[in-house]
Amino acid sequence: MTVASITPTFSVSGFGRRPLLAAGAACIGAALGLLPAGAAHAQDWPGADKPVRIVVGFPAGGGADALARAVSVPLGKALGGNVIVENRPGAGGLLATEYVAKQPADGYTVYLATPGSFTIWPTLRKLNYEPAKDFAPVSLMVTMPNLLVTGARTPYTSVATLLAAAKAPDARIDYASGGVGTIGQIAAEQLNVLAGLHLTHVPYKGTAPLLTDVIGGVVPVTFSDPSAKALIDSGKLRLLAQTGAKRSRLFPETPTMAEAGVPGFDLSNWYGMVVPASTPAAIVNKLNAALVTVMALPEVRNQLAGAGMEAVSSTPASFGTHIAKERAKWAALIAKANIRAE
Repeated sequence: MTVASITPTFSVSGFGRRPLLAAGAACIGAALGLLPAGAAHAQDWPGADKPVRIVVGFPAGGGADALARAVSVPLGKALGGNVIVENRPGAGGLLATEYVAKQPADGYTVYLATPGSFTIWPTLRKLNYEPAKDFAPVSLMVTMPNLLVTGARTPYTSVATLLAAAKAPDARIDYASGGVGTIGQIAAEQLNVLAGLHLTHVPYKGTAPLLTDVIGGVVPVTFSDPSAKALIDSGKLRLLAQTGAKRSRLFPETPTMAEAGVPGFDLSNWYGMVVPASTPAAIVNKLNAALVTVMALPEVRNQLAGAGMEAVSSTPASFGTHIAKERAKWAALIAKANIRAE
């Protein structure tokens, strides 16, 4: 998926409405010769004595953390302030999402949104936040495929050999994921639905033990994020396919799942920035403009590419539409695959 594919229209979810309605009010105020309170606040934001916090719902060292740290310094320069990263791991990002939803809408707390908290878990159970009501989108930041990998010692040398084994009589093939509600589980269940398989879910509590067991053959396959690239390059993992609708420029030689024999398979992982819902439109727009600049910097793009992430950007409205479409798509899959919170 690229930014060009994100339609710049409004979603029925409510994402993007409030900032743009506020922006319209700001224009009316300007026409009357008035300076809206939000615009006045944005002129002084961010203050020199108060940092902007990028809250990350995962531990240091993961993909979300790597993104936040890659953009924090250049984003601070673009904003004319100080930007820091604050890790609040727990419950697959849910604890941090709940925390940010309750923070003041003053632009000093922003959140690195991920698919689990915004498009998957809202379907699986009742949460202490509602993404469409409690957050306003700022910009999409990166997209990336998930990678179907297996241990180098397994007999699966292609998607075709995996499918053949999984369809054999009395076959029992497990797949690992980082837990219920993760994009890795969604990818595997999409494979189950589209290919008519019954791969069995084995949830883990962390990427490191998960990949260790896949390398060792304890669990034969997983849909990993691109952080597994080093293990693939070293020969410890075998890369079978990538999950996007078309090949990522970061993995040009690797077939997509559709190319490898699973028509209709389309899944892209992503990270983006959101803020508490009532954040003034002027601050949202200022933050968006800074992010667009930062995500286009060659040094940022190269650093993220090394981690398997493709730097992108978007308008707030198109990011809101993207979240709403993804949420509807995964809700349908969750119902079809009968995925339940455990």
